[in-house]
Amino acid sequence: MPSLRERFADAFEIGVALGGKLSKDYTPAELELISTQFSNITPENCMKPALIHPEENRYDFATPDDLVAFARQYWLNVTGHCLVWHQQCPDWIFADQGKPAPRDLVLQRTRQHIRQVLSWYRGALQGIDVVNEAIDDGPGYIRKSKWTQCIGDDYVEMAFRFAAEFGEGIRLYYNDYSIEMPEKREKAIRLVRDLKAKGLRVDGIGIQGHWMLDKVPFTELDKAIPEFAALGCKVMITELDLDMVRRETSGANPTAAESARDDPYVNGCPDAVLARQAQQYGELFHLFERHQRHITRVAFWGLHDGRSWLNSWPRKRTNHALLFDRQCRPKPAVAAVVA
Repeated sequence: MPSLRERFADAFEIGVALGGKLSKDYTPAELELISTQFSNITPENCMKPALIHPEENRYDFATPDDLVAFARQYWLNVTGHCLVWHQQCPDWIFADQGKPAPRDLVLQRTRQHIRQVLSWYRGALQGIDVVNEAIDDGPGYIRKSKWTQCIGDDYVEMAFRFAAEFGEGIRLYYNDYSIEMPEKREKAIRLVRDLKAKGLRVDGIGIQGHWMLDKVPFTELDKAIPEFAALGCKVMITELDLDMVRRETSGANPTAAESARDDPYVNGCPDAVLARQAQQYGELFHLFERHQRHITRVAFWGLHDGRSWLNSWPRKRTNHALLFDRQCRPKPAVAAVVA
């Protein structure tokens, strides 16, 4: 079989999110899998504000630098993730001598953070998620967070304004989960229109593909992709996996937790279940290929089953959510996707 990146070379990039330092945390088999199957890599956590900028006057570029060095060695593109998020954001940004910081100070710090990260990685990043998950899951528009408390709902606008100021040559993206579904899709369209009406650059929209087996929203995806493209944005599937274990939580809210203890696939996933996964992954990529004129990247959230975040969220369980198993071997889903 051709590799995934070879199979879809004329359609879109095949990406993967990676955590830790590639130079010391990954086995030779894992490094070979990365370098042969994928064309784009994304840092899973190490570029998020709390990790890359833990203190006001201290940045930690060591882990993302390691990822960028690996990408250069194997001619892979890098998509940064992310500049502004309501999770994994250091408290110091919002504090001033033990009190909530005023708007101007938080804006100043945000601008400095964005300037430093984009300047450091100028020439190394193909694109970056400027703002992650800003849309409210309920009836509201912009999610309430420390960003809205200190700056206001226009913090999204200001983040894209700062990113455009310092991100020459870097594509600027908005990234969120469940925005293929009607309620959040309408708000995502509104957000991008609002930003573009103010003259801001939004180059792409990332649809996080954290879906569940037998509950993949094929019909809504088929509608959402061209609707986002009609805004003048490229579309990306940014965090693809298929959860194989039943859960009540939808989307990818990292604060969600469940108390169930069932772990049905701790000793392996039955062939019949893997066959259903393969069929649904195949149907997804058939849909993506139909919309390839709008899609620039399809990226998996994790390299193989053993490195999937779904082994620990929204509770600890043994998951088999990706295309490759814990020994880096292709599962039936790989053949289905290639076909």
